[in-house]
Amino acid sequence: MLEVRGISKKFGEIVALNGVAFRAGEGCLGIIGPNGAGKTTLFNIISGFTKPDSGDVRFKGVSIIGKRPSTLVRMGLVRTFQLIKVFRHMSVEENILAADGNSDVLEKIGLWKKRNILASKLSQGELRRLSIGIALATKPRLLMLDEPFSGLSKLESEELDEIIRELMNDGISLVIIEHKLKELFRLADRVIVLNFGQIIFEGSPEDAVRDKSVIEAYLGNGTHAGC
Repeated sequence: MLEVRGISKKFGEIVALNGVAFRAGEGCLGIIGPNGAGKTTLFNIISGFTKPDSGDVRFKGVSIIGKRPSTLVRMGLVRTFQLIKVFRHMSVEENILAADGNSDVLEKIGLWKKRNILASKLSQGELRRLSIGIALATKPRLLMLDEPFSGLSKLESEELDEIIRELMNDGISLVIIEHKLKELFRLADRVIVLNFGQIIFEGSPEDAVRDKSVIEAYLGNGTHAGC
């Protein structure tokens, strides 16, 4: 469904991405790597917020380089952000309706009983679920989640885990950036590891934690990220 072909991007003299290539289809692909590895730049390029210096991104067989984020949403490629973006002055239900969604989405994200509450009154975990609900309201084929477990308690993480599993059961493909490896590895069928803008590993979560280059680049740098 998604094919990234040799994507490169520099900011001044800093190489953010260098020839990154991979495919994502059914199930869940996890993207991990230390801070500054290029994960957010990669997400921004795929979702239309940043143009690469070279390479191509194809979604459902069509090149999407240069297409606006709003166009990609209509095509079925939708992303969330690490910093939660919701309309906090509006009710939970109004947030979903503003995205041209159906209130039934609130059942999927466990917020139906709080549909009339202002978004500003929600907990961190509930806000995260609402942001995902807004994305779901657009009926995505591929949903890209940027650190969905960030700032969540153990219980909130378990609740979100169940929701994401249900999305996969509904046939929605997922690509997830996440620092909390324990939470990500429970969901991901496959992971890619970025370091200094390059993919240094691609394979199963089980193999990733045993790979020497991954351990040196990510797990061994003192930021185990909950693994």
